[in-house]
Amino acid sequence: MPKHRPRSRDYKQDRRTSPKSARARRAALEVLSLMRAEGKSLTAAIREAHTTKQTVLRYVASALTKDSSGRYGAKPSDRFARDLHFLTPEGQVAITVRSSRTASKIAEYMAAVDHYLKTGNTTRLDNFRGKSVKTGKLTLAFVTDPRTLDRLANAGQVAFEDLYAISS
Repeated sequence: MPKHRPRSRDYKQDRRTSPKSARARRAALEVLSLMRAEGKSLTAAIREAHTTKQTVLRYVASALTKDSSGRYGAKPSDRFARDLHFLTPEGQVAITVRSSRTASKIAEYMAAVDHYLKTGNTTRLDNFRGKSVKTGKLTLAFVTDPRTLDRLANAGQVAFEDLYAISS
């Protein structure tokens, strides 16, 4: 009897997910991101994310479309859960968001924070003043105060190596 492999729509990440599966899933999500944000083809995105087509189809097939010529494209958004880093006035925390649009909003915010810390220019942070994200029953405001951001950065609480939080 063939072993059941979860499809993207019935895949649920939980604490029992192996580190290898978590890395594969993150790579598949990265492929989606590259296809959406940079307009890359599935093949180019797979190459850049260092993964395989089989892995991408296993974890995020429902977020892809296939045209009559057999080429894959990414749907505009999806509802996959993602564990991401998020800045609070107390420091960086891991949150779970269930929307690619929310994940993109957080990525844009982190890029604005990085820009501010490198240049001192707060213009990009203005888009996030008074705004927040909702995760489950928790609503978290974007930190836009320059003094708070400087304090967090000096305390080593701001990291840009990877938006995705380590899970499992």
